[in-house]
Amino acid sequence: MKSPLLYFFVLSVFAFLLISCGKEDSKQESTSKDSVNIESDPWAGADMEDGSDPFRGLSLDKKVDALLDSIDIQWYAWNKRDDERNANVLMLIKEISKLPKHNKILIDSVRLMHKIALEKKLTQENMYQPKRIDEYDKNMIGMVEKIARLLESTPKSQQCSACQNLFRQIRDADELEFILRKDYDDNVFILNEIIDKEKNKLDTLGGKYKTIKKFPVFAIM
Repeated sequence: MKSPLLYFFVLSVFAFLLISCGKEDSKQESTSKDSVNIESDPWAGADMEDGSDPFRGLSLDKKVDALLDSIDIQWYAWNKRDDERNANVLMLIKEISKLPKHNKILIDSVRLMHKIALEKKLTQENMYQPKRIDEYDKNMIGMVEKIARLLESTPKSQQCSACQNLFRQIRDADELEFILRKDYDDNVFILNEIIDKEKNKLDTLGGKYKTIKKFPVFAIM
């Protein structure tokens, strides 16, 4: 026969284990509920600043400085690529002119369009003019299309490595055009918005911040 004392001890241990397990389950349930509440909060850990602004967190003057530097760099990149494209068009015209049985009328037409491209060269000043960007783009697109037809209609153009390389570079410039313009426009939009919304603060900063003016964009507004 088992001792009553031993029997009482076993029951006490068993009861203690049941109570401990119950507390642990309750704790885990509470933790799980807390986790659910945190995860279901759409603003939990969110960055309240505009995620599309790469200059967020900077003071107003530093932000404007960074934007101005970035806009200058991006404009230089687009302008350089545009100049290179125009130069390549001129060199391609010269190379095709050397080939036998080329279409002289078509070449003269491309020459004229190239001249217009140089005359209507986009700047940060004339981009404010209505339809200036649209006119430049239409001329450039038409010129590249005519060059493609010129190459197709000129015998031995496929064997002219200089012609093919130059045309490839012109096409590459066209494909990169959208990216270069978008990078420039994205930062100009941010700066122009600052000028609209923070005019009083910019006036307080004085100097270039007080006289800063909005920049033109490539996008048709």
